[in-house]
Amino acid sequence: MRSSDIDDLFWWRNHPVIRKNSFNTESISRDEHERWFKKKSKDKNSQIYIACFKDDKIGIVRFEEKGDVIKVSVMLNPDYLGKGFGSEVIRLGTERFIGEKKPCKPVIAEIKKNNIASIKAFQKADFKESHSTFVYTVHE
Repeated sequence: MRSSDIDDLFWWRNHPVIRKNSFNTESISRDEHERWFKKKSKDKNSQIYIACFKDDKIGIVRFEEKGDVIKVSVMLNPDYLGKGFGSEVIRLGTERFIGEKKPCKPVIAEIKKNNIASIKAFQKADFKESHSTFVYTVHE
């Protein structure tokens, strides 16, 4: 990821489909995005790859070490949603990450249950379902 990617990622992150499928569905301010971008660019526990097709940036795949696992997430350029690129971005990014970093921890993806496209993309990229998480929301 390069500093020149900041504008593309800001636009992608705030696209309505991306926000709907994210755990945090709120729009992200420019200042918040810039802080996140700078922090992730320097974070030794985070690795981000930009996926390209021809001359276009089509998405990112991010790996973050979190305790005893490495969490992977993917975000496609909204212009490429629904075109079958997600699983390739995940697969190629994961292979590159494993080849470069040689992690000794499992790589996991947390996906919203209703995000069927992401579930299918991760399955197609050889990720297997392992656990279900149940959340109790306290109502005040």
